[in-house]
Amino acid sequence: MVDVNMLRIHQVNVTDPKNIEEKLLKKLNMPKKDLLSWSVHRKSVDARKGKVLFSFVIDAEVRHEKKYLSKKDVTIAPDESFHFEPKGTQPLHDRPVVAGFGPAGIFAALLLAEYGYRPIVLERGAEIEQRQKDVKTFWNGGPLDPESNVQFGMGGAGAFSDGKLTTRSKDIRIRRIFDDLVRFGANPEILYEQHPHIGTDGFVPILKNARAYIESKGGTFRFDTRLEDLQIEDNALEGIDYCTRERNKDSKAADAEEESCHSLGCQALIAAIGHSAGDTIQMFSRHGMDIENKPFAIGVRIEHLQKYINKAMLKDQAHNPDLIPARYQLTFKSSQDKGVYTFCMCPGGYVIAAQSAPQTVVVNGMSYSDRAGENANAALLVQIDESDTGSEPFAGIHYQEELEKKAWDLSASNKAPVQLASDFVAGRMSDHFEQVKPTYPLGTVFADFNTLLPAPAAAALKEALIDFERRVPGFLEGALLTGVETRSSSAVRLNRDRETMLSSIAGVYPAGEGSGYSGGIMTSALDGLKAAMALMDRFDRPADASIK
Repeated sequence: MVDVNMLRIHQVNVTDPKNIEEKLLKKLNMPKKDLLSWSVHRKSVDARKGKVLFSFVIDAEVRHEKKYLSKKDVTIAPDESFHFEPKGTQPLHDRPVVAGFGPAGIFAALLLAEYGYRPIVLERGAEIEQRQKDVKTFWNGGPLDPESNVQFGMGGAGAFSDGKLTTRSKDIRIRRIFDDLVRFGANPEILYEQHPHIGTDGFVPILKNARAYIESKGGTFRFDTRLEDLQIEDNALEGIDYCTRERNKDSKAADAEEESCHSLGCQALIAAIGHSAGDTIQMFSRHGMDIENKPFAIGVRIEHLQKYINKAMLKDQAHNPDLIPARYQLTFKSSQDKGVYTFCMCPGGYVIAAQSAPQTVVVNGMSYSDRAGENANAALLVQIDESDTGSEPFAGIHYQEELEKKAWDLSASNKAPVQLASDFVAGRMSDHFEQVKPTYPLGTVFADFNTLLPAPAAAALKEALIDFERRVPGFLEGALLTGVETRSSSAVRLNRDRETMLSSIAGVYPAGEGSGYSGGIMTSALDGLKAAMALMDRFDRPADASIK
């Protein structure tokens, strides 16, 4: 009998990826007949020593597995397939509801649908095609739709981002998320790239295919539908109220002709509402949900020419197509012990208008899958805590809202405040642009972030920029700041049990960024997956006869 197993071989290093198999055989001192098949598990690139080195982790099916297992950098490839058997026995009289169809809601609904729970998905924003129109209308100077914008709608905030899929989580279920993304249309390279990303345009087919799969398994969607209220008896969820608006189909904007509200029996709700749904969080609080203030971050977007970032990060390799566009990540601790860091760096990207409420300005970063824009941008953020906001549960949300309104007041319009980074550090107003031109779509107004931002945050950001300039020459002098960035994370946490994932209201499962337990696409998707598993470990499938 042939001895066959899957090995994982680390540190297969080559200067040309075409030579992987040759290098693999040499590293293992293996005749080609013993190598039955192989695939890339992980790829990374190292250009630190003046030349480009590709380092691969390879999964290989081989003969005589025990012989090669004893060699350096070789282990048995772990089983990374997804295994789950629901253990729920509590009767579920009505179909489970998933509120929100961002990353957490998507993966919660996918798993529920796969296991026969036929979820009902409520999304306050529009389906992706209409949402794209609503966002484009706003970016072209039209009205803001408070219910369908960069924050709300099919795909969540991640649908208008760089689509970064990096995560520090070691949870084995992360592989399930990557596999599903590929199954629904993502480039298979995300399975092994060191810094995988999709790009905002890459999300569209994935969203459509995921929706179609959920519907094929009996799930249903209600877009333009807001979770309005909870029906609770003895501190347990018994039903929900939701409101749906009817659009004026003859209007290019997202005008609502009317809104109709309805009730629905519901004993299990996954609240994947996103970090901008302050009204829904306030509603949960009125019902006694345990909610607390948590640290978050605010700041600005910083833009450079991408060609400068390429040169600063890659030196002599600045034109290497295998490495560009380059990226960076910087951190700093201020003299007042405030953490400052760059976040959500978008190579070849754009600063976008991300507000979800009228008379506010909020910025974020986005890039397309080709990352071909002239500028690079990143959030430049400072940590905010109770010492800045106070300890009241919604103090952080009020802090964010006040700053967003203050930014709008500078021009009484949706124009974004901007300032040359060097002028910000010097404490002077800017009056012209240099090499970096703003990419924010609705126009800009010169402002002084020393007075716009709260003083402790401004001081920390100035210290950080001076330090970044020391470490990366040209970082300060060639940069443009655009503000304000306030939605990088939730300012509250909807407290839940660690094991059951239930909130203080039985039947309600907070998940994703809005819950305060995750940040970014991958950890939010994982949180949604875990919430669905927790629900299915408590509740049995709803009986067909009771499904409405």
